[in-house]
Amino acid sequence: MEHIQYNPIIPIWLMVIICIGLLAIKRKGIVPYIRQVIIVLLLFVINLRPMVISNEVKVMRQKLNCYCIIVIDDTLSMMAEDYDDGATRMEGVKQDVAYITEQLNGAKFCIIDFNNDVNLVAPFTDDSAYIKSAVDAIYPLADYHATGTNINVSKQLLGQMIQNASLMGDGHIIVFFITDGENTDNHQLASFADIASGIEGGAVMGYGTKEGGQMHYYDELYDEYVLVEDKRSFPYKPAVSCIEEDNLKQLSEDLGLEYIYMDDTENLDPVLEDAIEMLEADTEETLEYGFVDTYYWFVIPLAALIAYEFISVKRRA
Repeated sequence: MEHIQYNPIIPIWLMVIICIGLLAIKRKGIVPYIRQVIIVLLLFVINLRPMVISNEVKVMRQKLNCYCIIVIDDTLSMMAEDYDDGATRMEGVKQDVAYITEQLNGAKFCIIDFNNDVNLVAPFTDDSAYIKSAVDAIYPLADYHATGTNINVSKQLLGQMIQNASLMGDGHIIVFFITDGENTDNHQLASFADIASGIEGGAVMGYGTKEGGQMHYYDELYDEYVLVEDKRSFPYKPAVSCIEEDNLKQLSEDLGLEYIYMDDTENLDPVLEDAIEMLEADTEETLEYGFVDTYYWFVIPLAALIAYEFISVKRRA
């Protein structure tokens, strides 16, 4: 049943053995034995720890005075298979973003991605489950839709979200800009310095290698993974995407952020530690949608039956 969840306290198979053992010690008389059976059944149900859905689950949540803006390069080059033992850059990105949100749990996160255009994937929210699902859903456009990489398309929206966070006035602004730095079709990286005011922490995170990597994308039309080809000359050869560290370093300088070459999630630790040191944490109780325990409904009749049995024994004594 979708609306009921079970979390056994001890393994069910072990509880079955215990219950059979308790029933084997048969009480004299039909009525006492019926009470014995009911007690054993109640014990079995309590051990199952049944839980039901509720929108009033009390949760203590950490709150950080932080607005964290994460900009993700969602272009086809992020599918290059040169992150870690053949993994794609995008796989590394999702792993690293999950780590950022975990370490800054309680901050208000905003997710921006860019490909042909820029998109506000998630406005500021402290709902970590929503952020995770939003990031997991990011996937580059297919080759026949992609128009190349232009990091500049992200500038206006990033500047707007920095300004919005500044107007809130109740938290520090941290920015993580995630890209391989590659600008195709002769796009020249514009200066981001004019939107950097207010940023207090974060990093420009660079992905890829100088040798580069080939790319595959999932073609929904034919239900298959397709190798990206360089079609500037015939016969076509596999396209190779390489990291552009000059652009990454310029971007970090413009935004006043540290540049981090990403080949391991732990590379983020110094930046995250610096961010956490300047933030203030608080907790608040909120009501959320989730599962609540119901085992105590069965504890009441169990306690009543055990009390009755205790009184009966005392009287017989």
